[in-house]
Amino acid sequence: MKALVCFKGAVRADYEATRRLRERYPTDGPSMQPRGLLAAAITQVGFQMLIVVRFMRLVRDLRIPAGAQVVSRLIRHYYGAEIHWNAEIAPGVCIVHGNGLVISHGSRIGSNCLLFQSVTLGESMHSVRRTVGSPTLEDGVHVMPGAVLLGPITVGSGTKIGANSVVDDDVARGSVVRSPVSETAVRSSAEAP
Repeated sequence: MKALVCFKGAVRADYEATRRLRERYPTDGPSMQPRGLLAAAITQVGFQMLIVVRFMRLVRDLRIPAGAQVVSRLIRHYYGAEIHWNAEIAPGVCIVHGNGLVISHGSRIGSNCLLFQSVTLGESMHSVRRTVGSPTLEDGVHVMPGAVLLGPITVGSGTKIGANSVVDDDVARGSVVRSPVSETAVRSSAEAP
């Protein structure tokens, strides 16, 4: 059964991507790192989400479209994320937190991509080309919290999209996209609590 083999391979690749990321950015100390795939599935919400996404794709690939739609709705309610069953998500992706994550049906995500919470990969019309579509993330793209990527754009491999950035045009490989710097001002006495 090819679909089941693909499911298992994708879950394993997602686990390895998650493990590599946690080794690179340890937050809990070595003693708190989960040991093995099952432990990660129990303790890491982003990895749990990916397992459910992979299951949703398995159900779709088994030609049970209503089942894939039901799983998509469960993701919406259980994780507070909206991930379409037709989005193409390569094995070896890592989700951090994942709440508020929105991935439209035409999105394509390459391997070794990292997606944080409140990221949107949304369908829209390109402002110049006037074509409708969804973003493509090539391999190794990191998308920080709150970033919004819209339309039929391609984000080149190895690119980092900064927090709260809005991207609606192609981005060359190896780029860094930053949102505008926040402005800080002293509050007037009328505004102070």
